[in-house]
Amino acid sequence: MRAVRERLAWRGTLRGVKASVHRGGLWAIVLAFPLAAICALLYRFPAPMAGYSRGLSAMPLTIIAVIFYGLLGGFVVLYVVGGLGGAAAHAIGRPDERLVHRLALAFGGLTALISVVFMAVLDKIIGPY
Repeated sequence: MRAVRERLAWRGTLRGVKASVHRGGLWAIVLAFPLAAICALLYRFPAPMAGYSRGLSAMPLTIIAVIFYGLLGGFVVLYVVGGLGGAAAHAIGRPDERLVHRLALAFGGLTALISVVFMAVLDKIIGPY
């Protein structure tokens, strides 16, 4: 009976980790859109084949740029790194489910923020392209 309980507890933990990984990855993808729009409003954001765009008029173009960069592989990167953040959220706040949810949101948002800022300053890192 004890072995069955331990096995069920492990499966429950594994399901919890999977859910946290999925949640962190999805939050990273979803939050990339508004964060990129805010970045374009406050600083700038690269639009494909148009250079850097900024200001209020650049916000719709920024959403299209996130979709473009995401389809080129950015969504996979955001999902994987956000998923790692979700796994960390599960490891840190495991007994408290609400804490795990909040940490997954925070780590996913941090992943999206770092990605958006990286795209905004990419020419300063690698030079003009």
